Amino acid sequence: LAGEGQPAGGTITSSGEVGYLPQDPRTGDLDVLARDRILSARGLDETLRKMRENEERMANGKGATREKAMKRYERLETEFLTKGGYAAEAEAATIAAALSLPDRVLGQPLHTLSGGQRRRIELARILFSDADVLLLDEPTNHLDADSIVWLRDYLKTYRGGFIVISHDVELVETVVNKVFYLDANRSQIDIYNMGWKLYQQQREADE
Repeated sequence: LAGEGQPAGGTITSSGEVGYLPQDPRTGDLDVLARDRILSARGLDETLRKMRENEERMANGKGATREKAMKRYERLETEFLTKGGYAAEAEAATIAAALSLPDRVLGQPLHTLSGGQRRRIELARILFSDADVLLLDEPTNHLDADSIVWLRDYLKTYRGGFIVISHDVELVETVVNKVFYLDANRSQIDIYNMGWKLYQQQREADE
């Protein structure tokens, strides 16, 4: 479903953007700032990086060099605003704060963060992506109680679709309206178009 492997048989057809949170996220370049990692979900990180470079050239350059940097900065800022700009940056910070990632953490390179913090950065990135479909594998790992409550509320109102794998019973009871049961003996998936509690009752009746 995430496009990271090939099916053993049949075909998979997908449309729209998919945001995937594996249990052990691969965060790429660990020298990247945590904030930029989150913003990369919408392509804002690269634009911001170029804006910072041209800010330095405007501050330190002279004459034609400074003028050229100013023109580039104006073009980049327009691009930044087209992608959501400062409002999107504030949205990313709000999501991060709800996952116990304060601004001081967002300003640090990924390699300085703990494994739990990196996992939360990846969760923030996926949620910020505003993808059409989210694939979330144990999203409550490394979250404190307040962050888990926030995540439940966030997913309840998420405008796209999502598939969640979780041992957090309260999470699935709150946000799930369809259950996929993988029967290992029959090598089949049974689909129940109902919430978690009704699913449990139906499973008991089926067995």
